[in-house]
Amino acid sequence: MDVRSSSESAVLRTAFIRAGEALGLDEIQLSAVLGEQVLLLRQGHELLQTGSKARSRVLLLIQLHQSLLAVVGDEGKARNWLDSPNSGLSGRPRDLIKFRTGLEEVVQYLYANRALI
Repeated sequence: MDVRSSSESAVLRTAFIRAGEALGLDEIQLSAVLGEQVLLLRQGHELLQTGSKARSRVLLLIQLHQSLLAVVGDEGKARNWLDSPNSGLSGRPRDLIKFRTGLEEVVQYLYANRALI
C-alpha cells in the first residue's frame, strides 16, 4: 500500500469513528455497520482498501452522518432520529443500518429528503 492510500485510509478511519460516536453508536453497533470488528480498524489494520466492502460501508456511514446533520441540524436530533420509528423506512434507522442494504436505504432516504429542503 502506498503512502497516499494509507493516509486516505487513516482519514476515513477517523471520520468513520467520529461519525459513529456522534450518532451514539457503540463498538458493537459500529462493528455491525462495518461488517468487521472496529477494534481492527482502530488498530490500523488495512480494511479500507479501494473496492473493499468495509470501505464502502465506512463511506456510507460518513454520508449518513453528513446528510442527517443537514436534515435535522444537530447531533442530538440526529441520535433521536436514528432511535425513532420511521414509517418511510418501515423501522428504526438505528436497527436498519446494521445491514448494508439498510444502511444504503437510510442514506438514500436522507438524500431524497435533503433535496426537499
